[in-house]
Amino acid sequence: MSKQPLVSVVMASYNEEPEIITKSIKSIQDQTYRNFELLIYDDSTSPETRKAIDAFTEDERIKVFRSPERVGFVKSLNLGIKAAKGKYIARMDGDDIALPIRFEKEVAYLQAHKDVFVVGGQINIINEKDEITSSRKYPLGGAQLYFFSCFRNPLAHPTIMMRRSLVDHGFQYDESLKMSEDLDFWLRVMNKSLKIANVPDTVLNYRVADNFIEKRSDRKQVEYMANVRKKNFDSKHLFHSILSNAAGWTFTHVPVGAIQKAYKTENRQG
Repeated sequence: MSKQPLVSVVMASYNEEPEIITKSIKSIQDQTYRNFELLIYDDSTSPETRKAIDAFTEDERIKVFRSPERVGFVKSLNLGIKAAKGKYIARMDGDDIALPIRFEKEVAYLQAHKDVFVVGGQINIINEKDEITSSRKYPLGGAQLYFFSCFRNPLAHPTIMMRRSLVDHGFQYDESLKMSEDLDFWLRVMNKSLKIANVPDTVLNYRVADNFIEKRSDRKQVEYMANVRKKNFDSKHLFHSILSNAAGWTFTHVPVGAIQKAYKTENRQG
């Protein structure tokens, strides 16, 4: 194994249940692709969560970072992507479970598609008991993904792997945003005419709480996404920007119940 990791995994954690974050970290250790480092930016105040994370530090690939005061999710991500040593940077959340082939599939994709700068994948949705309750499919690329991004987030954030060159050229998460920071990132990448894509493989079990749909369709969340689309209006990509902003405006003016129904339809029952 090379001493220089090819993949840097950035995880921001905050008071996950010990058994949950243990499964999440273990799923990174169990990857078929082994040349990685895992950078955990831990904001946890729970001694049990901290203990669960620290139990993995005997693995020299895993590094834990803590600050005296809470850093926050988005800033933690920026600290992680800037500290990353790998050519590729992967995201991971402390409550999800990466499937063993995730890194293998994403690394292979980026190596084979030099024109793609961010790649994600398909997801299963699991509950707090690790039971698969549904799944979600994302377009693989091209016109279908381009059109999809006008209306929905085109990538599942915890599945993505990006080229380090994006960070080297100034891309980072907008720390003024309290949500939709990932959608903002992808729209900025697309506005630079850089390609994003998804592998066809299911690469992650995405954990959601029972009230996930209610949270995602919350009026504040919808308005935030609309503002992010407005923020990224780009006259050089006029067609995409008009559709994107029209979709954002529409979502803020339709009943919450209709949005919840759309989410349920998207999350195809398994």
